[in-house]
Amino acid sequence: MTDTHNQTDGMSRRRFIRGMSAASAAAAAGLSGCIGGGGGGGGGEMSIPDDPDSAVDGTSISLAIDEGHNTNPFQWFSDSIQEDTGVELGEINGFGFNNLYSNLMTEFTSNSGAFDLVSFYPQYLGTFAANGHLQPLDDMMEIEGWNPQFDDLLKPYRDMYTQWGGSTYALPIDGDVLMLVYRRDLFEQHDIEVPETWAEFNEVARYFTEETDDIDHGVATYGKRGNAYGWFLTRFGGLGGVYFDEEMNPQINTEAGRRALESWQETIQYSPDDTASYGYPELRDAFTGGNVAMVIQWTDVPKKAAVSEATRGNWGGAAVPGWEDGRAASSMPVGRVLGVTSGVSDEQKLAAYRFAQTFTLPEYSTHMVSDPGCGEDPFRTSQLSDPEPFTQENPYRDAPEESVAFQDMESAEQYTSAVQATLEQGYPVPYWPGSQDYINALDVEISRFVSGETGVEETLENVESEWESIVEDLGREQQQEYYSNVIEAWQNAGIWE
Repeated sequence: MTDTHNQTDGMSRRRFIRGMSAASAAAAAGLSGCIGGGGGGGGGEMSIPDDPDSAVDGTSISLAIDEGHNTNPFQWFSDSIQEDTGVELGEINGFGFNNLYSNLMTEFTSNSGAFDLVSFYPQYLGTFAANGHLQPLDDMMEIEGWNPQFDDLLKPYRDMYTQWGGSTYALPIDGDVLMLVYRRDLFEQHDIEVPETWAEFNEVARYFTEETDDIDHGVATYGKRGNAYGWFLTRFGGLGGVYFDEEMNPQINTEAGRRALESWQETIQYSPDDTASYGYPELRDAFTGGNVAMVIQWTDVPKKAAVSEATRGNWGGAAVPGWEDGRAASSMPVGRVLGVTSGVSDEQKLAAYRFAQTFTLPEYSTHMVSDPGCGEDPFRTSQLSDPEPFTQENPYRDAPEESVAFQDMESAEQYTSAVQATLEQGYPVPYWPGSQDYINALDVEISRFVSGETGVEETLENVESEWESIVEDLGREQQQEYYSNVIEAWQNAGIWE
C-alpha cells in the first residue's frame, strides 16, 4: 500500500521528482471518461532488433509512480538491475496517491514522452489500454531471456492485472487484498475467538471498546477519500453484491448495499472519533501504535506490525469475516503494475520493458514483498509457497538488518497462510475503460457516509444516481460489453460467482 509519510531509501543515488503542478493536475481532472482512440501514441507494433540486449545497453529510462515507500524497491534494486541489463533507472517521478491518475492522463494525452515506465493501479488498466497509452508487451515477452515468468503469478493477478482486449499491457508488482489484522495477545488474554462473521467482528469491537481498559478502541476503519470504497465492497461482496445487472443498471442500492452499510455503521461506533480522516498510514499506525485491537487492512500491515515496538510478537492475521447467510469477500483495491508507455521510441520501450521484466522476477521481487520497508505484497505463487524469505534480510538494502519482517518461521507461515486465505475469497475492483468514474463516485459517497454526513439510504441513492449518469455519459452498450468481458475474466480467475 502507499505511504506518503515515509521517505524513500537511498534518494541520493538518483533524482526523485515530486509530482506535477496543481495546474497540470487540474487540467487532467476531466479526462477520466475519455475512452477509445486518440492520444498516447497509439500503442501499435514496434520493431524488435536482432540483438535487443545490446540495443538497451546504456539506455536510461524514467519512471512515474505514486510517491512514498513504494518507490523504495526501485532504489534498492536499480544498481543491480543496471548491472544485469545495462538499463539505468534515471528519474523517478513521484505523484500523490490520489493524483496519480490525473497526472498520468495529462502526460499521456499530451504525448510528451516524459515517462518510459509507469507504475499504476490495475483499475486504470482498461482505460489506459483502450486509449492507446500503453504499449502491448507480448512481442517483448517472447524475446529470449526476457520472459516475465507469468506461470508463477497468482491466478487472480495474472488474469486481471495484465491483459486488456487480448493483449498483455502490464506486469504485476504488488498483490493487494484486504485482510484482518488483530492483537493476538489481547484476544488470547480475553479468550476471544477470531471473528468469522461481521456480527462477531462488531461484537469484538464493542467488547474491547466498552468492557476493557487494555486498549483505546476495539477497531478503526478507513474513511478518507481515495480507497474508502474498498471497505464497503468487502462487506457488500460477501452478500452477493454485484456492480451492475446485465442491462448495466446499478445494483448498489440493494439489500446487499443496505446491510453492508448498516453493519459498517455499527463498526464506526467503536472506532476513534477521527476515523473518517483515516487513510492508509493513519489506519496502519492506529494498529501498529497499539491503539486499536483490530483493523481490516492491506496485507503489508502485518509486516509492519511485526517490527513495531507496540505490536511486535503480538499481532495476528486472518482472512476477513463473512456473513452467516452469505460468504466472505476480501476487496482488492489498489495493487500495482508496471506498464510501458506508447509515446516513446522503440529503444525506450525495449529498455523500459527490460527493466520492468527483471524487476518483477523472483530474484528481486521476493525481497521486495518480504521487506517491511515498502508496501508491495505477494503476487507470485512462489512468494506464498515459501515463507522463508520473510525471515531473511534483503541483501539489496543499504541497511539489510532493518529488512527482516518476521523473526521466526511460525510467524512467516501464519502471514503467508492468511494472505493465501484472504486472496481465495477476493472480490475484484472494476478495471474496464471508464470504471474509474464509477469508483470515484462510490468513494466520494462512502467517505461522506463514514464521516456521518449521509446515512445509509441517502448514500445508496446518491451512488445509484451518479452511476446511472455515468453509464449514459459513457454509452450503455459499450459499457455493457466491457463489463461482460471483465466478469468473464473474474470468473476465470475464480473470484466471481
